[in-house]
Amino acid sequence: MRRLQRHLDRAEEYFAVALLVILGILLSAQVFMRFVLGLGYSALEEIIRMLFVWVIFVGAIAAMRRNLHIRVEAGLRLFPRVLQPLLAWLGDLLLFSFCLAVTWHGNPLVLSTAAGTFRLQSTHLSLFWPYLIVPISFGLQAVRLALWRFGLRPDNIGGGGDDSGESGAASSVPGIAAIDAPDRA
Repeated sequence: MRRLQRHLDRAEEYFAVALLVILGILLSAQVFMRFVLGLGYSALEEIIRMLFVWVIFVGAIAAMRRNLHIRVEAGLRLFPRVLQPLLAWLGDLLLFSFCLAVTWHGNPLVLSTAAGTFRLQSTHLSLFWPYLIVPISFGLQAVRLALWRFGLRPDNIGGGGDDSGESGAASSVPGIAAIDAPDRA
């Protein structure tokens, strides 16, 4: 059961890797067709662009899962140690609110493209597909951030601490990887 939980917990990473492999294959085919065969295929370029956007947003979910999003921890260190955990929570609350707002306002955008006649020029795919990842990604990032802050970290699921995403050095702020990790030679 724990093994299944671990695999479900990494579902977005598996999905991102699969998308990245498909993206690499399509890019290689596009380069081969353009520079070896002298053929350009605009529909393939549209699909590649859409996959690239999906890889970025699915990767953002995976980064949130491992607490690897970019933070300005140096700014936190300017405040007294007593205030740092509170300010870290405030920063996460702001990020959580932003993720929820993008999810909330992204849904009508996605639904409007599904009902409308907006289509990609070469493939004639609905703009629903490229836009769909935005509310999905930010919604799942909000979930991951909430789980992280309430102690459901990847290292707590299925045992083993090799998956924490932290650099190994202890941070002064709980839940945040240290920015001044010692160099390992």
